[in-house]
Amino acid sequence: MKYTAENIEKILALTKEGKREFLDNLHEFLNENRLTALDYQRIKILSTAPICPRCDCEYVTKAGMSDGRQVYKCKKCGYRFRETAKSLVYYSHKYYLLMNYIKCMLEGKSLRACAKEVGISLPTSFKWRHKILSAIQGLEGGISFSGITEVDELLMQYSEKGRKFKTVEEKEQAINTVHPNVAVLVMTDREGNLLFKQTGKNRVQNSQIKEELKRRVSDKNLICFKPNEEFTQAVKESPSKKVLVRRKTRLKTKGLAVYSVNIVEKKITNFLVWMMRFRGVATKYLQNYLMWFVVMNKYLKDDVESDIGRLLNLSSHDRWAWERYFRLIKLKYLNIM
Repeated sequence: MKYTAENIEKILALTKEGKREFLDNLHEFLNENRLTALDYQRIKILSTAPICPRCDCEYVTKAGMSDGRQVYKCKKCGYRFRETAKSLVYYSHKYYLLMNYIKCMLEGKSLRACAKEVGISLPTSFKWRHKILSAIQGLEGGISFSGITEVDELLMQYSEKGRKFKTVEEKEQAINTVHPNVAVLVMTDREGNLLFKQTGKNRVQNSQIKEELKRRVSDKNLICFKPNEEFTQAVKESPSKKVLVRRKTRLKTKGLAVYSVNIVEKKITNFLVWMMRFRGVATKYLQNYLMWFVVMNKYLKDDVESDIGRLLNLSSHDRWAWERYFRLIKLKYLNIM
């Protein structure tokens, strides 16, 4: 399959139902046409105007070809780049194995098992996992809620799993340091929309709750929450209707709790059970795993073959995925709380 404007337009012009079917069969489509994750990344990026990855300027011009791929030059800063610069496949020399890696991820295999099956090193396996997870972080901004919305908080232990220490003294100091819990705001509705967002230390704060409610709910929502001072103050200022849920005062219809926090509590329980397979996650990478769980629940179908294409599509959506990943790995543990 050649990359012509006509071919790209055909894919982008599909109806909503057509796009759903296309994504379900994307893995098979790419294999049949001998296309890689790099090729699909180019389809996603070429659907919009090229942007300079250094200064975000849209005034760029074509500057020849390199290895069969178009090179651009920024008129403002003079930076030369390919269309896939700073995307998911940036600096991935074995990008042709990326879809196989996504399949292993979806099958729930460990980093070591993924590396062995795909044929890459363990460090590369770690990098690829977090490149993919960093790429789907951009979806968090588009999450909104409708109807009855339940909110709650999850407190998790601080972790520096995988941290390398320069001296024995540094290691002993880290072991003896008592860290506060990590707070996570959890929101869900009856339509399947879900949010897990790391907010900081100790507890979710009033201002953080208000900010998320302002961004994600409207006056047509009805918010259910537990007796919690921070939540009570934040929800009180929201234009939405609100219900303070107490265990003994749930409104029931035909035996079902209409106004409750049952669903959000179940989502939290499911998340904690799912996290057990990783045997602990470093706090600086926690938001990646929170978003992975959200994507699994909201966008994927629990069918590996169709989900490979869907996860690849979601990961290719963020053209600055590599930049997001690079900032994350450079983040110091002491500065994440």
